[in-house]
Amino acid sequence: MQRLLRPTDFQRVYKNGEAVRNQLLVLHYRKNGEDVCRVGYSVSKRLGNAVTRNRVKRRLREAMRSMAREIEPGYDLILSARVRCGSAEYREIVAAVVNVVTRAGLWQGTITEEEGDGS
Repeated sequence: MQRLLRPTDFQRVYKNGEAVRNQLLVLHYRKNGEDVCRVGYSVSKRLGNAVTRNRVKRRLREAMRSMAREIEPGYDLILSARVRCGSAEYREIVAAVVNVVTRAGLWQGTITEEEGDGS
């Protein structure tokens, strides 16, 4: 799994991709024609101060890293945190990530009890 970093890549996913939402996250996704999945993260200043935003980004990166093998390759993904994500526990964030990825049809694995056991 690689990072999605360039603004043009973000704009392409936002403009031409699809979106799945839940209470904590919005997942924008688009097929990229490659053998790898690229992920970008978007956290608004409405979520809180820099410490809070960075904590949310770290939690999102860790949630995606822990389930990277279960996500179908060949897509560009953008995880956008909603305001409620700033006060959510790590397990809630992991559950929200699994939820949006599954609803987008990108989940290949099985959901286990171990998902979300991090801090």
